[in-house]
Amino acid sequence: MAKGEKLKKIKTTHFGIQRKIVANMTTESWANIPHVTYNYEPDVTEFMIEYKRLNQGVEPEKKITLNTVMLKIIVEGLKADPEMNAHIEFDSKLVRGQIHTFEDINISMPMVLPNGEMMTINLHNFESKNLDEMTAYIADVNRRIANTDLNEVMFDVSLDNTLTELKKGKIKKTIYRLIGSKTGKQKVKTLSGKEKSAYYKIPETDRLTKHDIEQGTITVSNIGSTYREQRGATCILEIIPPQVCAIAVGAVQDRPVVVVNEQGEKEIAIRQIMPLCIAFDHRALDFGEIVPFLKKLDSIFEEPEIIHTWKNEKLSDESMAEIKSEREEREAKYQLSKEREKERKEAERAAEKAQKEAERLQKEAERKEKEANEKLEKAQKDAEKALREELERQEKEAKEAEKAKNEAEERAKKEAEKARKEAEKAEKEAEERAKKEAEKARKEAEKAEKDAAEKAKREAEKAKKEAERAEKEAERLREKEEKQQREIEKAQKEAQEAKQKAEEALQKAEEAKKNAESVLNDDE
Repeated sequence: MAKGEKLKKIKTTHFGIQRKIVANMTTESWANIPHVTYNYEPDVTEFMIEYKRLNQGVEPEKKITLNTVMLKIIVEGLKADPEMNAHIEFDSKLVRGQIHTFEDINISMPMVLPNGEMMTINLHNFESKNLDEMTAYIADVNRRIANTDLNEVMFDVSLDNTLTELKKGKIKKTIYRLIGSKTGKQKVKTLSGKEKSAYYKIPETDRLTKHDIEQGTITVSNIGSTYREQRGATCILEIIPPQVCAIAVGAVQDRPVVVVNEQGEKEIAIRQIMPLCIAFDHRALDFGEIVPFLKKLDSIFEEPEIIHTWKNEKLSDESMAEIKSEREEREAKYQLSKEREKERKEAERAAEKAQKEAERLQKEAERKEKEANEKLEKAQKDAEKALREELERQEKEAKEAEKAKNEAEERAKKEAEKARKEAEKAEKEAEERAKKEAEKARKEAEKAEKDAAEKAKREAEKAKKEAERAEKEAERLREKEEKQQREIEKAQKEAQEAKQKAEEALQKAEEAKKNAESVLNDDE
């Protein structure tokens, strides 16, 4: 929209007295009352069957409307829970208050008038009326509406409210109200002159008076009758002060409900639901204080044949028993479907629980298998390590034995070579001495030769003994080597036995794994 461009008006309608009253009361309601709302959605499938039966064979002008039956049900609920049928007085400055609970149940009910406007009518003393009396009362109200000047009667109520405010000392508010109703384009137009005289000559029994539209003890709005095809529900509504409660009745609606048929298969069943919105003043009521009302309505909708006892002409005990039997048979089928659905859900929960248990057992088996594999792997590694260490030890000992053998042979060889060289050297020395001294003296030479020969013999014997000793040492080393060889063979045998034990441990682990799998399969 361009700057400065004005919106195009279709029309301007100034508040009439009816809209002024509504605006004033609802503004006061939302300004001063802490609202709490609760949506109550009873199953009225069986109730609607009995309601239709209620009007079977009844003349059209005497038929009882659903609105009237709902008013009666609400009245029965209020009798069970009178705390909802009350007015409140509260001084916010001094934080003082009091609640007046009434025996009389006067229902303020908005009604659509022939001219399309809406007026709230006070239906007096419905606590003592049956369905026929309520129907007659509402019919009489509609009759009197045709003879009523709405502006006139509403002005009487407005004037009465203004005087009440004046008595309370609210002078400023009273003056503003008078200015608003008597000046300007929104001036309230009432009858005057002959029209006023002629109107007030109509007997009060034939027209509405302020008594008929004054404040009731509770407000009940039938939103469902305004638009029966609606698919929603009232979520919040205003409480008209000083009342502490208001109820909005919605339209009966078909709702899908999941049930289980006789074959155990899921099906969608259509049930009828009637949403009710209950608003209450939190200064006067808590949720627990509307529970008796809800329980009473629950009992009525659960055994709806009771509505046949609310008429002048009541059904016989036999007819009531037959109706109850039919209803219980229908409800038994519906209850059976709900029980089957419950059993199905329980079976699903049991299956889910069993599956979780199986998964737990499987995880436990996997954990045990993993532990067994880890133990087996450790045993294998330990066996391999032991075998490797044993082989290394045997190899080391074999090397040490071979080394000792080589060293012994080398020592023996060296000793023998040394002895031989010493023998040769001694022999040469003897020969040289014998030769040199042979020239000096033949006897001495012979003696020396003989001594040398004996000495050589002794030396040879000594060398022989040394050789024998070296040979014995070599034999001892060979025996030691053989002993080491036997120890190596023994170690190899022990290693083989360790390996066999490891294989047996592996086989036992495999059997434990198979047993775990067998337990898991049995649990499944």
